[in-house]
Amino acid sequence: MEPAYAKISKYLSLLRDRHGVQICIKDFCGFIPLNKGLDEALQPFLAHTNPFCMYMKSDQEHYRICLGMIRRMYQKGEQLKAAYFGMCHAGLGEYVVPIFDGSVLLGSINAGFFQENEARTRNRIERTCRHAPALDSRQAEQLYHTCIAVPEVDVEEMLAGLELMAAYLGEAYHGMRSADPSSGRPLRCRASGEDAILSHAVSYIRQHADSRITVPAMANFCYCSESYLSRIFKNRTGVNISEYIGMVRMELAKKRLLATDESIAEIALSTGFSDPNYFSRVFSRIVGLSPTEFRRLPRQGNVK
Repeated sequence: MEPAYAKISKYLSLLRDRHGVQICIKDFCGFIPLNKGLDEALQPFLAHTNPFCMYMKSDQEHYRICLGMIRRMYQKGEQLKAAYFGMCHAGLGEYVVPIFDGSVLLGSINAGFFQENEARTRNRIERTCRHAPALDSRQAEQLYHTCIAVPEVDVEEMLAGLELMAAYLGEAYHGMRSADPSSGRPLRCRASGEDAILSHAVSYIRQHADSRITVPAMANFCYCSESYLSRIFKNRTGVNISEYIGMVRMELAKKRLLATDESIAEIALSTGFSDPNYFSRVFSRIVGLSPTEFRRLPRQGNVK
């Protein structure tokens, strides 16, 4: 049976693909982790992980500025109580749709990227890089042109879909609160950046699944301590970092086993294992079948 909130993820993916936009959900008050199913369904949408954004946020000060914009979005949502268009300091624009439970602002669904003026966007990128020694303006501009495809969308249609989803999320939280009054009502903006840290850690794991991953490197990438990263990872995903890395690698291996004719040794290397025998033992323990047995399964499209 499909998990209760899986359709939320499917619908957001549909909106993203239909309109060619990036979708990111900002949780201002910590309502998403109250339900594990909802948290899991929304994980892919809790941070911008576009390579351009990830590169720009590799500078710590720039990263902090991005996190600081969450409070500004909260304040503007409280003031307008309706969808609006805004632009970040790197020159990328988004439509922001607030999520309410009654009069309480819980978060927002952001859809982008848009730009109204190419020259202004380039100037903002150059200015940001000029004040960030870790960033190279040429590399930033190359990533911008490679990874940011400015969408041409029917804004009215897109906003209608996002507003429907925002209303659903508000109702979902209201239902959770009614069913469990002890969960409380979040009343003020949370500025911890926990969602961004977790999503960046997950993105880091997926980007480096074919190589050695260490907790210190992940913590450095996310600008937080190793203990804090390990704690929120366990609290939010239910598994520790090494277990999650293994799960991601096994999902990649399963897809390669069914979609390619690569040898077991080649797949082991491409998913971060230097020893094919060790890879086979880990695969068998997690999946319940050996890689060879799994490859013999009927190829029905989606790997589960």
